[in-house]
Amino acid sequence: MSEDFAARIAELRRLAHELRTPLTLIQGYLSLLEDDELASEQRRQACALMREKCAEMNRLIGSFLDEASERVELAIESEVGGVPAVATPSPKLTTT
Repeated sequence: MSEDFAARIAELRRLAHELRTPLTLIQGYLSLLEDDELASEQRRQACALMREKCAEMNRLIGSFLDEASERVELAIESEVGGVPAVATPSPKLTTT
């Protein structure tokens, strides 16, 4: 297995672990809400916490995608000799 591939797998495992923690909390609160085991104020607090954890997961995913995008851009630049690659428009097909 190449080092690059192993590093990518390690990153995905890290991300999965970081996402699993808030997901577990959300699942627990949803079970309590579903079973009507929380008082009104506790329900509000649980909903606020779940919203916070969803935002946290969204930030984690966004950060992961930003980092991945930067790596792709750097890889493209290094393949083109340090000059950013520019996409050229594809020729239009004409029918006669």
